[in-house]
Amino acid sequence: MDTTVQLHRLLLFSLGEGTYAADVSYIREIVQDQQKIPLPNAPDYIPGVFNLRSDVVKVIDIRRIIPLSGEGTKKKIIVFVPENDSSTRFGMVVDEVYGIMEIPSDCVSLLDRTNTGIQNNFMIGFFTFSLTGFLNQSSRKYATGSDEVVWIDFEDMIQTIIDEEKAQNIVFRLTALFNPQYLFSDNWRSIQNK
Repeated sequence: MDTTVQLHRLLLFSLGEGTYAADVSYIREIVQDQQKIPLPNAPDYIPGVFNLRSDVVKVIDIRRIIPLSGEGTKKKIIVFVPENDSSTRFGMVVDEVYGIMEIPSDCVSLLDRTNTGIQNNFMIGFFTFSLTGFLNQSSRKYATGSDEVVWIDFEDMIQTIIDEEKAQNIVFRLTALFNPQYLFSDNWRSIQNK
């Protein structure tokens, strides 16, 4: 009997008051937030592009469309691995990057993604851990605790941004992921009624 537990290698980061994780296989690198060149007619959540060693990277900035706490604390850009050499490169502005953690699969509550009729709002699953415990160890292994983390599907997010038909509902999906309480606010309702 095989008792090997599968480990997921996830990059941990924060945005607003939330802690999030993403599979490291979709991440090329992390760079400091920097000056961006604005793009004409780009959606509000894309403030512009920057040059990264001869690659043009389109930046996604969630704070431009969703109110989040900690305004002005943007520090890093997570740059994603492109699908292929001719694909658009994307990066996302986040507040803090904590590092890479290996988490056992039995510690993750995965969402059922078999029903394509249900929108998952870019979520793969959830887990809890101890951020302090994780940061205070040299191995950066999973540390049991009560800090909640949402595991994000960056591949789905980028595919939705690229696909013009799917991109129509991206603001709702991003809001549901990063600030779901805002969907119940009078501000959200007034924006939707315009």
